[in-house]
Amino acid sequence: MSVNQDEFIRLDCPRCGATLQMQGDQLSCEHCGAKLILKRSLAHSEIHKDNHPGSAAIVNGLALNPFAYYDPQSGLEAFSILVPQGWQVNGGVLWVPERPAAPTQINLQIVNPTGLEAFEVLPTLYFTWTNNLMVQMSMPTGSLYFGYEVRQPLTARDAMRQFVLPRYRRIQGLSIIEESPALELLQVVSHNQVNPVQAGQYSTDSVRMRLQYTCNQLPVAEEISGVAEYTRLAVPGLFGKTENVFWSMGYLTSFRASSDRLESCAELYRTIFASIKINPAWTAVVQQVSQGLTSNTIQSINQIGALSRQISRNYNEISDMNMHGWQERSAVYDRVSENFSQTIRGVDPYYDPNTGRTIELPSGYTQAWSTPLGEYILSDDPNFNPNIGSNQTWTPLTTSKE
Repeated sequence: MSVNQDEFIRLDCPRCGATLQMQGDQLSCEHCGAKLILKRSLAHSEIHKDNHPGSAAIVNGLALNPFAYYDPQSGLEAFSILVPQGWQVNGGVLWVPERPAAPTQINLQIVNPTGLEAFEVLPTLYFTWTNNLMVQMSMPTGSLYFGYEVRQPLTARDAMRQFVLPRYRRIQGLSIIEESPALELLQVVSHNQVNPVQAGQYSTDSVRMRLQYTCNQLPVAEEISGVAEYTRLAVPGLFGKTENVFWSMGYLTSFRASSDRLESCAELYRTIFASIKINPAWTAVVQQVSQGLTSNTIQSINQIGALSRQISRNYNEISDMNMHGWQERSAVYDRVSENFSQTIRGVDPYYDPNTGRTIELPSGYTQAWSTPLGEYILSDDPNFNPNIGSNQTWTPLTTSKE
């Protein structure tokens, strides 16, 4: 990814974590007083003396500015994302109380108002299925079970074709011109996955499709990706074990442009996706609400009888799975963001022996030091040593890139 390493959106104070804005070659934290000094070599200063880090990332010549979405129900920031300058942001968080185990969904569109370009995050689709014939009689295909749609599990490819495209892409003349596994996205999802339910068998599948259609009489190309997740549970019964399957089609993202510009916009869209940061405080509120809705639902179920107690146990499994699902989805976005946004923000990770932890400092420098007082200095001059002529002890830092 080609990004000017001097350009980054923000830098957090290495000592207390407060946000710092770049102002010249020295930054001071208003909260804890930590100082950060950037020292370029003379040759570098002459070459770049007219360049100053800005407040926005630059990708393909287009500035991206940070955008924070505040959930109107909780009043908290739900997530932040980079948005190309001049583009419009539509949608956000929608609460779905009739689905207590996963009571929120994100439906987000970032659109170029003067062109065909757009980036979208689509709502996750949640499904459930069982091979218990008695339960199937009371839960026909297409009905809802605690907000989960009763559907037999499908591959990611078939789920995209049968559910995602018909619901989110009702476009006349749409055709699929290419499809393959979304291996990069699947790798990130699988890396962060933990077993969501005790004794449950977890698996995944993925798909990436290239679509083609016409918008305003202009040819449009779109790429849409998603990951299907399956949790299979063996449930003992009167006639032996039956299988309950809870599955979803999620991590649904798409980007589009005119047919001749989609490839050139790919880096921009990857940057937008990689910048998504879910707010842990908001996630915690969602989990608390979910637990409250779950508890109320189970209390109602417990008044019905023995059959409902079995359903209640199943519902607990759904709830537990989605509690982990929220954490995993946040972890996936965080990992993607970590892999890409350090470059976009122009920062590198360093290990500071004075604090015993990893910090982020501006990239483009070959050396970094710190003091026990929380001061930092960076330089790209191989002959520079801050200990010379100083009454402080400067400790060299080591990079901690993976």
